[in-house]
Amino acid sequence: MSDILNSMRARVSNPRLIQPSPDRNELEQMFQCAVRAPDHGRLRPWRFIVLQGQALAELGQAFEASQPTADETRRLRLRSMPLRAPMIIVSVAALDWEHKKVPVWEQQVAVGIATQHLQLAAQALGYGTMWRTGDMTEQPAVREHLGLADHEQIIGFLYTGTVEGEPRVADQQPLDDIVQYRG
Repeated sequence: MSDILNSMRARVSNPRLIQPSPDRNELEQMFQCAVRAPDHGRLRPWRFIVLQGQALAELGQAFEASQPTADETRRLRLRSMPLRAPMIIVSVAALDWEHKKVPVWEQQVAVGIATQHLQLAAQALGYGTMWRTGDMTEQPAVREHLGLADHEQIIGFLYTGTVEGEPRVADQQPLDDIVQYRG
């Protein structure tokens, strides 16, 4: 089986990530893979923001600011969320809401596929990832902190680094449950 097939079959989320994270050269390789995602209309609707070091703590402050009425325990948790990995790559969809041929959902899917390509490229380079979404993707304080325009949407926070401990083994879903063959 090819390396690509093995990599895709073995892909899992890795919630425990430590240093090192990809260097600039490795990131560029990952982004070169990401932008090969299918892109109807060649809109290139993706944008990526790489956060590390102090930028992670600042994102945590934006998470905390998004919930000003939270109790101290919740606020501490919000501040520490981005610190669970040495790097976060924010995948952003720059959406053209008025495009006559490419609906918004296709643009969102393209950025989702680009993010998956980032995960697979990171794995090929020896790193682990955890794709996180949730309500922080839509919070005005987070959007403002990241400098998002009105037409932009966070598709995910890709936590990235070296897997701590033994990597998890991917479970295989029974194909009979999800695949129909016709004809």
